[in-house]
Amino acid sequence: MNTNFATPAAPGRSFFQMTRCAFAVAFLVSLGACGGGGGGGGGGFAGFPASSNPPSSPPASNPPASNPPAASVTFSGTAAAGLPLVGTVTVKDAKGASKTVPLVDGKYTVDVSGMTAPFVFRAEGTVAGERTVIHSAATAADVNGNINITPLTDLVVSNIAGRLASQYFDGGEFASLSADELKAESDALKAKLLPVLQAMGVDASIDLLRTAFTPLSSALDKALDVLRVSVDPATNVATITNIVTQQQIADDLAVKAAAEPATTPMSGSGMGTAADDIAAIRKVFSDFVGKFATGLPSPSQLLPLMTDGTNPVTGTYGFRFSDLTASQFANETATDVNLIGASFTDVVIQRINYTIDANNTSPRAFVEFTHKDKNGIAFSNTQGMQVVKGTDGVWRLRGDGRVLDINPHVHATKEKATGCVSSSLQFEIQDISTGNSGNVASVVVTGPGLPPGGLRHSRPSGGGAWPIDGSPDFNYYYLTTNCNGRQNAGLTDSAIAALPATPEYTFTAYESDGTTVAKFNGFDIVYKHRFHGRPLTLAEAAAVGYPDFTTTPALASYSGGADFSISATGLNPAFATQFFLKLIAGPSAGAEDRADVAPSATGTASKSFNLPAQGSVSFRDMFVSTYDSSWREIVLRDTKATVLE
Repeated sequence: MNTNFATPAAPGRSFFQMTRCAFAVAFLVSLGACGGGGGGGGGGFAGFPASSNPPSSPPASNPPASNPPAASVTFSGTAAAGLPLVGTVTVKDAKGASKTVPLVDGKYTVDVSGMTAPFVFRAEGTVAGERTVIHSAATAADVNGNINITPLTDLVVSNIAGRLASQYFDGGEFASLSADELKAESDALKAKLLPVLQAMGVDASIDLLRTAFTPLSSALDKALDVLRVSVDPATNVATITNIVTQQQIADDLAVKAAAEPATTPMSGSGMGTAADDIAAIRKVFSDFVGKFATGLPSPSQLLPLMTDGTNPVTGTYGFRFSDLTASQFANETATDVNLIGASFTDVVIQRINYTIDANNTSPRAFVEFTHKDKNGIAFSNTQGMQVVKGTDGVWRLRGDGRVLDINPHVHATKEKATGCVSSSLQFEIQDISTGNSGNVASVVVTGPGLPPGGLRHSRPSGGGAWPIDGSPDFNYYYLTTNCNGRQNAGLTDSAIAALPATPEYTFTAYESDGTTVAKFNGFDIVYKHRFHGRPLTLAEAAAVGYPDFTTTPALASYSGGADFSISATGLNPAFATQFFLKLIAGPSAGAEDRADVAPSATGTASKSFNLPAQGSVSFRDMFVSTYDSSWREIVLRDTKATVLE
């Protein structure tokens, strides 16, 4: 049976209580003659003296019991891209030897004793759930010092290499890297950015490679918040974008700093109070979740932190989040027990728009963040949250401004009965309040991996989630599968692997003629969503670690009216687990429930449901899902169809 009734909750719904309903809640040496003489003892590394001590005296008649330990040779520093990078740092030396160490709050220390300068560094992991790989470099002169790893140092290395820093690191062709090269490219990059850096409070004397900084607090970190670096691998041209002013600078990696034509530095004008505002914007989120520090607040305690369309002091925008008004949002959020003692982390400011015009009537920031419970378990990730600056200078939450509820998912699904697996996308759309979007008859989703015309989702007559036109799988779009009889797009693994690492999809609403773009208050109803990871290939979906579960009673015998207990194992302990159960007892009868549960440190969790008693149950559907580090849902599903006599 290809019908899919289960709808895993989206990470795009931030601090909603996910049990509300089925629809709730990549930036980058040779040694000269080294001092120390030729009598170095053990414990040094190639090109470096073991110590600066004078040559040892002739052996005494009674030698010491042991030699003193050799001094370690280390590098330390910070890996960050606006936020601390969560993952590892690998250092590779001129001979190809490497060593990997973990990052702790974005900080690393690595012992390179016995290794040969120069060095290239790779920080690899996630920033706010998005896979990030950035690089840096050092020579013998930098030993026992600080080396930063940021998108800016990645660009420095790329300019030295004349290609992507990742290719330079992988190729290991940096034995001739010199301190002069590092200085030339680092100084050239700083000169291009200096007005912006200074506008953010960065001292003009800063060394982008070596000046130590602290994530989330120092001026350099704030500058990393507003500067975005992207590289087109086809052209080897990097683009640096200021997310506040939208200024851009292009940097041809093939042209060394000394050969570059004169470049006008990125202007610092228009930055205004950006440095202070970044801190104030982040504070909005800490203030909001702080209302849940010891318990559930009243809705009235939350409302002052949100914009009010009737009070111009809060700016010109009213509040709306996934089609909920401020009152609805406050009432719902104030019941979410998973927010008690929680935190909003990985707060990434995607853009700050200070330009006041018809499209932006108050200063507005667009923010992404993660909700983690009191034990640090991630429950949801929210994109597109807007924060508006009022006439009083205070920033307040505005919501995402959407008149439709959009909850996209990337799934890898395993069927418990057969063991077959699928890789799919699900674009969950619903209209909670038809009063502001009743003119919308369909929504077309376009983006990587989808048909050229996109997937049209039409408004259902009975409300609820919008199905894909002509699809037997409701609102699931299967890219590939090895499940017999399941309709799918037939994408090859190579085609899926070629999708962007963080694919973005566009949701365009249409009126009943199917061609006129629907509007709300004169603005087109068009939304975007970016996934933190592309869909899995079939091979990846088959190899991923799925949850497992047992139930009491067996699913096939459960008809409601009693407890149904699920015990799950194999869960990612860093992310909330979702449990779902549904019974169908006819064309319109049935019941369902879902819950999001924090797993144990060993990856186990349990949940009991008690659905109302049903008559003759024709279909039973349940799943347990967890997330991988890129917020892709890993789902184990079980279904039972009953042939009624």
